[in-house]
Amino acid sequence: MLIFRWRRFLLFVGDLALFYAALGLALLVRRFSAVPWDFFLEHVRVFSVFVPVWAAVFYVVGFYDLRRINRLVNLINTSLLAFAVNLAAASAMFYAFYLQLGLTPKTHLVLTLFFLHLFATLWRRIWTRVVLGRLLLQKVAFLGSNTLIEEIKQDLARFPHLGFTVVPLPDLAAAETSEGYWRPNGRCCVDMATKIDVLVVDAEDAENRPVVGGLLLSTAVMEQVPIITHLDFYEDLYGKIPPEHAAKPSWLLSNVLHRENRFYSVLKRVLDVTGASAGLLLTLPLTAAVWMAIKLEGGLGAPVFFVQKRVGYLGRRFIIWKFRTMVVGASKAGPLYKAGKDDERITPLGRFLRSSRLDEIPQLWNVLKGDMSLVGPRPEWTSEVRILERTVPHYHLRHLIKPGVTGWAQINYHATSSQAESVEKLHYDLYYVKNMSLALDLGIILRTFRRVFQKDAAMAGRTAIPS
Repeated sequence: MLIFRWRRFLLFVGDLALFYAALGLALLVRRFSAVPWDFFLEHVRVFSVFVPVWAAVFYVVGFYDLRRINRLVNLINTSLLAFAVNLAAASAMFYAFYLQLGLTPKTHLVLTLFFLHLFATLWRRIWTRVVLGRLLLQKVAFLGSNTLIEEIKQDLARFPHLGFTVVPLPDLAAAETSEGYWRPNGRCCVDMATKIDVLVVDAEDAENRPVVGGLLLSTAVMEQVPIITHLDFYEDLYGKIPPEHAAKPSWLLSNVLHRENRFYSVLKRVLDVTGASAGLLLTLPLTAAVWMAIKLEGGLGAPVFFVQKRVGYLGRRFIIWKFRTMVVGASKAGPLYKAGKDDERITPLGRFLRSSRLDEIPQLWNVLKGDMSLVGPRPEWTSEVRILERTVPHYHLRHLIKPGVTGWAQINYHATSSQAESVEKLHYDLYYVKNMSLALDLGIILRTFRRVFQKDAAMAGRTAIPS
């Protein structure tokens, strides 16, 4: 939704301006004199090649995550991490393509990245404290009251860095009792545009109060105030489908069934084959090393792979491949049982493979075969699916698309070990089912690199509002 995403875009525009400001300052500091315009433009041409790289690094490490950068300690740590990654990436790129670029900057490169991350850190501090909190603060009014709306109000009050403040509805009593609603000059009786910026509506409440609801909605339309349902506002704020909405057939009929984008499906498959093939080739030496390590740990007769029946596209069963991280027969513990970090069934090597996510590499073979996609809901064990499909409304909807190696639920929620957690995870999966697109897939893939280094405990303890 535009009322949420334009803020992140403005933050990026500020970063872009600061990048070229950092480049100019680096040249100025290095030369200790005025920088000739043609000299500056030459460096702008070359350094602009690096813009997509540092922007991607900023996104992956969480520099556009308002929840993360709101805390000063996290902001500094994220900035230092981004600087280290960008310095390594820039050095590799400039020295690998120096013939094509025509420059091999050393001091200029280090100074530019230093100033960029310094400016970007200060810019985010100003952004969360001044820009969003004052200059771009949006006033939100709610028509109706229910559990979800009260939850939204509480979180908007708890997280002011989101840039929203809750205000009461305008008083339309005078307009409601007047003889005519519209004034002769075409203006509304109440100038709502000066009172609120966004109107969030519970449609059922508006239907139950047709006079007040109709008057308020008409006023908002004529005053060009954006109107959004509380369910859509909740979905964009939390990145998941509202629980009460996901279980309704009306949501299923409106947002899931009969939706097909053949171009996206074909492109997604092309990307899956390309990505899986490249991944298998690049990780071939690593795969061989893990194979040997598992054999050395468990003996020559020990199985290297863990195979299990999972539920995939349209409920079809398939065999998933992973490197074995547990003792043989560990799956006998039963469904919905999550292995803890102190689980004795996990081998010493398996702990490393799990923490580094290297045990997931063989799933690229499943992607290449067509059983899975790079992005989608995680495939669950058949025994777990039998339980959850009987108890969780519309759990089968996650099978309308291919399961993935990574997914929206994986980067926003921790691993599940109970039915209640599986229900919560389903709400994220349904968000992806409804909103899947190439842009969302690429964003999930980028953020997966950050998720690899996050522990489930950290994911479980964080706020429900995603980045």
